Amino acid sequence: MGSDMKKKLSGMRKTVLGLLLALALFASASLPAFADEADVGNGESSMEISPEYAEEVRQMRGDSILDSEELDRRVAAFIAEHKLDKDRVSFGYCYLETGDEYFYNGDTWYYPGSVYKVPLMMLIAEKVSSGELEQDGDFMGMPLSRVEEYILTYSNNDWAHNVRRWLHDGAGDQVWRKAAMAYADMDESYYSTDYADYCYYTARYITRVLETLYYGGEERFPNVIPCMLNGNPVNYFKLSEQMRQYEIAQKYGSFIDQNNRNWNATVGIIYTEHPIAVSVLTLDAPNSEKVLSDTAILFTEYTGEVDGRLDSYREAQAEAERQRQEEEKAAEEQRQAEQQAAREQQAEAEHREEVKAKQKNLRRVAAIVGIAGGALALVLIAGAALSARRSKRRRYEAYRRRFEEEMRQEQRERQTAARRRGETAAEAPRPRRPAEQTQVRRPTEVRRPTEARRPTEARRPTEAQRPTETRRPTETRRPRVTEVQRPRRPRGNVPEDPEE
Repeated sequence: MGSDMKKKLSGMRKTVLGLLLALALFASASLPAFADEADVGNGESSMEISPEYAEEVRQMRGDSILDSEELDRRVAAFIAEHKLDKDRVSFGYCYLETGDEYFYNGDTWYYPGSVYKVPLMMLIAEKVSSGELEQDGDFMGMPLSRVEEYILTYSNNDWAHNVRRWLHDGAGDQVWRKAAMAYADMDESYYSTDYADYCYYTARYITRVLETLYYGGEERFPNVIPCMLNGNPVNYFKLSEQMRQYEIAQKYGSFIDQNNRNWNATVGIIYTEHPIAVSVLTLDAPNSEKVLSDTAILFTEYTGEVDGRLDSYREAQAEAERQRQEEEKAAEEQRQAEQQAAREQQAEAEHREEVKAKQKNLRRVAAIVGIAGGALALVLIAGAALSARRSKRRRYEAYRRRFEEEMRQEQRERQTAARRRGETAAEAPRPRRPAEQTQVRRPTEVRRPTEARRPTEARRPTEAQRPTETRRPTETRRPRVTEVQRPRRPRGNVPEDPEE
């Protein structure tokens, strides 16, 4: 009896230990990443975003292949069917073939649970692609590829905490959260303080992260999508048999806060004929796993309809692109024509200014030439007057010298005649013949000299020209002596001194 009781107790102990071990394994793979943290906020979601950014988002996409009104109707019917609070659920959907997006409550902030591990491991994967880390290298005592599998496939919280500490190196989680903002390619003003402080996400943010992951591919984010493809093969987006025909790279998250509010989220890339990115964030949703699964069905079925009009959409887009290019070309031609017209106008204005400047210079030169000509004329006139004055002075000096010479010659002749008269006074003068008495030599008229020729000196009279001496008669009567005629003066009077 005692031995049977001991065997039963031993079996019960093994059963309890097995159950405890199973629960521990399940907890390590299922508990949300932040369940053991105290700084998870107060469970309230922030609704406020930048109005400027909201307007930018509305105008960003332009023409879309998605019918937003049709999607609004289907989402409203979905919410009513699952008895959801329309303000406590958020959807994000992107048709990755064209990049067109649709959001319902896309800018409401939710606590995402383990969904944060997707951008976290994208940061690590980029370090692998840049060569800073190696996929098969040691990372905190384990190969990095194995760490990625633990975190993304099995959602291991301990290794996720290790990676976070390695990334921020004691500076706080805000460091890597701000670094992950680059994956959504949105302005920093969009983010609530809950994002950096408590890791709150919106459907718009996490959908954009999935887009970056899909377009970056294995080259930029090695091993991230393969690890997500192996996660939860029969749960969340793969809960329905309908969805298991597609490959789905998904990540889920759940958390119950201190106010007993239940946050559930699932995000993933569904590889339909043309892949799509889907994000679902809920708060206190009844039967949340069913809601998450049916959301994937909702957008997958709509994607099939979109695929049917993709070709016509591409043709329309090609036509729109052609028209846009033609409009840009026409606008460019118009701009060039306007620039050419402006250049021609500017050239014409410059030409007019140049002509005006040349005319002004010509007038200035003409004025200078006129002044110089007038000055030259004055100089020439003054030179001519001075030359005439000097010529007149030279003529006057020549006339004066000649006149003085003639006067000196006449004086000498008078003196000679006087001496002779004194010597023959006692003798009787010899009678002259009538011809000799009446013939008196007329002095040669003095020619007016030229400027280059000196005046001719008055010649002395020869012996024949001198008066014949006569003997004094015996009579007491004094004979009449005919005086030698004075030489003529030059024509005209002696010129006046031009200096006087």
